[in-house]
Amino acid sequence: MRLMIEQGFVSTTFICPHDPYAGARIADAQGGIPAIMMEMLAYSRPGVVEVLPALPPSLVRGSINGMLLRTCARLDKLAWDMNARKVDCTITSTKKQDVTFIARYGIEKISASSGALDTEPQPGEAACTLHLPEGKPVEVHLEIGQRDTLDWINWV
Repeated sequence: MRLMIEQGFVSTTFICPHDPYAGARIADAQGGIPAIMMEMLAYSRPGVVEVLPALPPSLVRGSINGMLLRTCARLDKLAWDMNARKVDCTITSTKKQDVTFIARYGIEKISASSGALDTEPQPGEAACTLHLPEGKPVEVHLEIGQRDTLDWINWV
């Protein structure tokens, strides 16, 4: 990824030209690079939403808006500050559903829109259940731990 970005294959808008320097190198990453970058920030599948599963250490702070999830929902906003250990997100579901919400770093504290959480996870747990109503944004505010994300293998 880094080489492709440094070599001009990815612009600041994530657009990927077929051959940026008109030479022998060919890399057609038009759909692949943005998809990889989005899944580094939010992974989803039916019934599961995971925030920052593969965040590169160099992305200490950032945000993304308007990302579709594979659980009939939209991630309206995801913002993080790893120095402050804070993650904020807003999720709007197209249907009423419960999803498993995961933060591999561990959830130290969580708050969410009214009715979205039955119970808060114990400090350090990596997952909780979010109740997403149809068409209403749910705001989630996390204080995350400092767990090594590769420890995830041991929890599963």
